[in-house]
Amino acid sequence: MILITRPLAQTENLKALLKVANIDYAFFPAFEVKKISTEVLNKKYDVIIFISTNAVNYAEDYFDEIFVEPFKVFAVGPITAQRLIDKDIKVDCFPKSNASSNELLAMQECSELTNKKILIVRGKGGSETLKNHLIEMNQVDYLEVYDRVPCEFSKLHAESIELFLNYPKSVLMASSNESLSNVVRLFNLDSSNNFDKLKSRKLIVFSQKIKVLAEKLGFENIKVTLNPSDQDLINELINEKN
Repeated sequence: MILITRPLAQTENLKALLKVANIDYAFFPAFEVKKISTEVLNKKYDVIIFISTNAVNYAEDYFDEIFVEPFKVFAVGPITAQRLIDKDIKVDCFPKSNASSNELLAMQECSELTNKKILIVRGKGGSETLKNHLIEMNQVDYLEVYDRVPCEFSKLHAESIELFLNYPKSVLMASSNESLSNVVRLFNLDSSNNFDKLKSRKLIVFSQKIKVLAEKLGFENIKVTLNPSDQDLINELINEKN
């Protein structure tokens, strides 16, 4: 049994895969994603970098403004790249396995960028890693198209905690540091004793960066997926069952 910590609106694909694999689940949204209004600062960019599938989805209203030829499109990982491709957007550079800013920065196409106008499409208040590296040799702007709003503790959270703790081999997932931090906050709002139980359960995370935070929080059994995809999460859960 897995605790799904994604926004409720972004669970359909994972739910379908879990049902096929005959794996029980409960919903425990750590935050919800809200579209925000913004504006494009420049009329033309040489490189446009998308840092998540949410960035792709919520930036669509601005595509006509930002996609001015000639330009290149980078993505932070394969899932984000595929979302762009699904929208008929050519992706020039993205890490093929691990999705992260550091993986993208290590790629030749990205590391060699100089004297370019770069636009990073992201959520409000995201990581500064990309900008901090690229701004040394380039002009870098943000297009922040969504915000992550932490969920308040609700009846759904209380019911899911009870279900989760009644399964001896229940598993928690975390797709970002923010998600994991909000899960911890919500569990502590319910009971500090419940959080102690949570830390002993298996935690599946989508990056080494999240694993570092999880270790600091005291989680004891952490697994990092090969790729930040729903299918890799399912594969790990199937391995757990076997």
